[in-house]
Amino acid sequence: MTPGDAVTAISAKQVDAVFLPHPSPSVIEAEGNGRTIVQSGEMSPNHACCVLLVSGELIREHPDIVEQIVKTHIKATEYNLANPDEAAQIYSNKTTENVEVIRTSIEEWDGEWITDPELIKESTVEYANIQYELNYTQKSLTEEEIFDTSFYEKVVNEE
Repeated sequence: MTPGDAVTAISAKQVDAVFLPHPSPSVIEAEGNGRTIVQSGEMSPNHACCVLLVSGELIREHPDIVEQIVKTHIKATEYNLANPDEAAQIYSNKTTENVEVIRTSIEEWDGEWITDPELIKESTVEYANIQYELNYTQKSLTEEEIFDTSFYEKVVNEE
């Protein structure tokens, strides 16, 4: 399920539990439809969550756009770290989600705002292997097949 579908399903009591990225757990709790039992970091320490992905087609056909996306991602991450209350307000304005729920989500989330893909390589490959073992993917992917860090490296070396 998508996060929105999962929030709807647990709110409608169609499922007993969901595993979702923030802010969904905070939204569910604020609406009185459930509570957090365990944080994702407790289940899978240092796992990759909510990462930046681009298609191979975009990389091949519009590398300049990919580079700009990476720059924007880095700036947005730095902004979130420096201005969590303002970031919560921006998110609230864009989604109409209650700003206090978003602030709570930012405070309760057990993850870290990062931009360096090196920090998530190991956990991403582990996750890809689990997806393969569960027959969700057709083959097990390697680090080289998953990651192209050249755009990130170019952007940070320009700074």
